[in-house]
Amino acid sequence: MKLNLTPPGTAQQLSPQPLHSVAISKRKLLIVDDETMLLMVLTDIFQAHYDLKTAESGEAAMDILAGEWQPEVIIADQRMGGMSGAQFLARSIPFAPEAVRVILTGYTDVQDIIDSINLGNVYRFMTKPWQRDELLEAVRLCFEHYDIMTRNIELAEALQKLKELDKEKDEFLGIVAHDLKNPLQVIREYAEMCNDEPNMPQEQRSMMLKSIVKTSNRMFAIIRNLLDINALERGAMNIQAVRFNIASATEYVLKDYAKPSAAKNINLHFQSDSENVVYADESLTIQVIENLVSNAVKYSPRDKNIFITISKSPSNLVQLAVKDEGPGISEEDRKKLFGKFSRLTARPTGGEDSTGLGLSIVKKIVEYMHGRVWCESTLGEGATFFIELPTAAL
Repeated sequence: MKLNLTPPGTAQQLSPQPLHSVAISKRKLLIVDDETMLLMVLTDIFQAHYDLKTAESGEAAMDILAGEWQPEVIIADQRMGGMSGAQFLARSIPFAPEAVRVILTGYTDVQDIIDSINLGNVYRFMTKPWQRDELLEAVRLCFEHYDIMTRNIELAEALQKLKELDKEKDEFLGIVAHDLKNPLQVIREYAEMCNDEPNMPQEQRSMMLKSIVKTSNRMFAIIRNLLDINALERGAMNIQAVRFNIASATEYVLKDYAKPSAAKNINLHFQSDSENVVYADESLTIQVIENLVSNAVKYSPRDKNIFITISKSPSNLVQLAVKDEGPGISEEDRKKLFGKFSRLTARPTGGEDSTGLGLSIVKKIVEYMHGRVWCESTLGEGATFFIELPTAAL
C-alpha cells in the first residue's frame, strides 16, 4: 500500500507492524464506497476482525449513522456519485463526533486531498491499490488513534472536574474565613462584653443578646446550606414524597417573612387556585419556598411589592411563581443563576448576606422531586422565579 502524506501536522505516517502481533477486537468500522466490487473486497478483508457496516453512498451511510450504532472509524471513498467522501465525512461529524475519519482515494490531486481533509475533519488518507496486511494494519492504527483521543478527552474532563473542585474548595474556605469567621467574632465580642460588664444597662444587654441570636441563626443557615448541598451531591438527601396542599405550606412561609418584609415596607401578595395539591416532600418544598421568598425580600428595594401565585401549569403540574419588583437579572447573571457559589451582580438592598448556595440547592431539590425551576427577568424590571411540582407519583 502506498501512503500519501498531507502537509506536516495534518496527516500521520503509519509504520506497518506484523499482523500476527496485533490483537484486533470487535470494534465498529463503517466503510462507504459506491463501487460494489470494491466494497465486497473490503468486506472480505475486515468483517472477520470488526463489527462492520457498509454503504454504497453517503446518503445510505447517513441513514446508518442516524441509528444507535456508532462507528469508531469511518472510511469513505473520495469519488462517489452524489456526495463526495469529504462531503459525507463533514456531514457525519454531528452524528459521530469522535470517530476517526479516513479518505480512500485512487488519485493524487494534492489540493483536492487538502480540501477533503479540511472539510471532513479527516485524520489521514489511503491510496489505491493496497496490500491486505498493510490495509489491516493501517486501520488498526486508526482504532489506536481513536483510543488515544478518547483517553485524552476523558483526561481533559477529569482535569476540568479537578479545577472545578479546587475552585469550590476555595469558595468553601472563603465562606469559612469570611461568612463564618466574622459572625463568630461578633458573637464572641458581645458575649465577652455581657460577661465582663455586670452593670451594663439592661436595654444594651438585651440588644447584644438579640444580636447574638440573630448572628447565630445566620451562621446556622450557612452551615445548613453547606450540609444540604453536600447531601444533595452525594445523593444522600432523604426525599419523603406525600400529597399535600402547597398553598398552606406557602402561607406558613409568608407568616415567617411578614416581619422582614415589613421592615423594608414591602407588601406580600398571595393568590392561589383551588388546584394546589402536589406530590413532593413537604419539608423540602417549604425550604424551597423560603429560599425564593427570602431572595425576593432580600433583593427588593423598600416600598415595593412581591407577588406569590399558585396555579395549574399547561403541563398539568402545580406552578408556584414568586415575582418581585427588584433590579432584575442580567443575561450574564442568568447563565450562572443556579450554579453553586454563584455571586450575582445585584446585591441585597438591606445589607443581608448571601453564600451563593441557595438557588443551587433549590434547583437540586426541585429536580429530585421530579419538578423544574427557572427564572424569567428583564434587567431593571424585576424577576419571577417559577417552580413546578407533580400532583402524583411519577
